[in-house]
Amino acid sequence: MAKSTIILGTVFGLLLAMAVLFLAGGTLSAELSVSTATGAEHPGAYASIADIVSGGVAFQYFGEALPTDPAACRMEDVNLKLQNHGLLDAEWASVTVEGGSGDIAVYSITGEGDTVPALGEKTLNLKLISTTNAARERVYHIQYYVYGMKREITVRQSGDTQA
Repeated sequence: MAKSTIILGTVFGLLLAMAVLFLAGGTLSAELSVSTATGAEHPGAYASIADIVSGGVAFQYFGEALPTDPAACRMEDVNLKLQNHGLLDAEWASVTVEGGSGDIAVYSITGEGDTVPALGEKTLNLKLISTTNAARERVYHIQYYVYGMKREITVRQSGDTQA
């Protein structure tokens, strides 16, 4: 009986180790950096953004309308550096934004759908447009999959998160 107890204990220990590896092994962390410019500083970029927003092809829209004056708009370049400290790949990383007051739209996302390799990192880049008097607080929800299991992390941007 002692021999079967040792074998069953070993099998249980291996299953427990694999469960811990699976649940904790693919958890991401994120580092946020944001840079801003006004529409008046980059009139060509503002014109392109206005075409995207008015054409209805932006990735995500918020409640505000696009002002006609470029100086009344703030363009934000947001980088979310995702770090995978585990031994499992995090696949299909995607992001949604909870906009704050004064946010207009997310008009560009780069890196969405990518895989964050095990023990590696990947950067998601978002470009947002908001009014110049908009609050700089917003929330980013990053979803990804580890072996088909959906996971999510949340990153909060405070007013002083600037690069």
